[in-house]
Amino acid sequence: MKTLLALSLIAATSLSATAAPAPAKLTYSLEFILAEVLQAKRLEERKDLPLPSLLLESRTPLEVFQDMIEPQWGFRPHVIINAFSARHNTIFLSDEPTYYARFRRCIDDSLAHELVHYVQSKYQERDLNDDALESEAIDIQTSFRNRFCP
Repeated sequence: MKTLLALSLIAATSLSATAAPAPAKLTYSLEFILAEVLQAKRLEERKDLPLPSLLLESRTPLEVFQDMIEPQWGFRPHVIINAFSARHNTIFLSDEPTYYARFRRCIDDSLAHELVHYVQSKYQERDLNDDALESEAIDIQTSFRNRFCP
C-alpha cells in the first residue's frame, strides 16, 4: 500500500510539473526594447532618469501589485496584468506563456508597450490617464511585435 501511495504521489507530482509550462522569458533586454521605443518616438535616451524596475507575475505577490497599482487605477485588481506604476517607476508583466500563445504575442512586445508608458510619464511628463496615450503605446507595441516577435 505504501508503495502504491508513493507511486501515486510521484505520478501526481510529475503530471503537475509537466502540466504547468515554464514562465515566458524575455528574448531582448529592457535596455534594447527601451532603445527601440525611444527610436519610435524620436527621443534620445536620458541617462538622468532611472530605468523602471521590472516585476514578473510568477515572482511577484499579488498584494505588491495591488498596493502599487491601486492609487493609480482607483481599485485593487484581482490578478496581475501588464502595467506601469508611474509613482513607483515599476513595470509589471504577466509571464504566463499561454496568454502570449493565445494572442500570438510575445512578452517582449508587452514590455515595449509598458516602456512606452514609462517614456510618456518620465520623459514627457504626460498624465497616463489620457486615453490617447494608450493608442500610441499599442501602435509602438504592434510595430515592435511585427519586427521582433516570432
